[in-house]
Amino acid sequence: MGGDWIVVIPVKRLASAKTRLRGAVPGSPHAHLVLALVQDTVAAALACPGVADLLLVTNEPLVARVVEPLGARVVPDLPDAGLNPALAHGARLAGDSPVAALAGDLPALRPVELDAVLSAAGGQRGFVPDAAGTGTTLLAAPSGAALDPRFGPGSAGRHASSGAAALVGPWPSVRQDVDTAADLDSAAALGLGTRTATLYRAGMQGTVATFDAGERSGTVLLDDGTELTFPTSAFDASGLRLLRPGQRVRLERTDDRITALALITMAL
Repeated sequence: MGGDWIVVIPVKRLASAKTRLRGAVPGSPHAHLVLALVQDTVAAALACPGVADLLLVTNEPLVARVVEPLGARVVPDLPDAGLNPALAHGARLAGDSPVAALAGDLPALRPVELDAVLSAAGGQRGFVPDAAGTGTTLLAAPSGAALDPRFGPGSAGRHASSGAAALVGPWPSVRQDVDTAADLDSAAALGLGTRTATLYRAGMQGTVATFDAGERSGTVLLDDGTELTFPTSAFDASGLRLLRPGQRVRLERTDDRITALALITMAL
């Protein structure tokens, strides 16, 4: 590393984390998805040239177990009083270094974009609004300034009212946090980190809309109504002999291309 910034990421206990995201990846335990989001966020942040250290504030042993091998420094959430006290605690532990509070659900995070944000923050206290424009994914405070975190619903407005400057630029991966299944789809369009991508590809489901037995290709309707085409190679990889419209299938994708599919009762 060798940068100046200390990144602080708070993570709840898994039982209460990301409740609106439950069921977003069918067939995968919710805790596995939460852990994947955190791991991909941590890995990307640690790869950012401007980051000197990463403090992950949590009382969840499983989170500590999966992020410490990545190089994160795990510290207990001693206040145990919610998101903002946890962040303030992490900022105190950072000492006189510039501090960036970062959301732990940025699975599409790109190190180069995070580095651009930290450079844009410079010597001012600033925040990055989330993709919806109402929340906050990052709050930065220079050395000697109080972080004063005000995360939660409507946090963008509260951070602006507290004097923090809005940091807006070409860094969509820093803004795309994941609270819902739709958010996860949006993050996937940007390009997910490896752990989240593995779960996302394995968990996608849809309904066969058309199938050409001669060409061994067809279309699938996702649960949100999106129609995707699967090529001959995807059908051949499935090991199936025939598909009928109306059958439920699990899809595996690489980028936006279906690479394999299976009946919902089969293992992909």
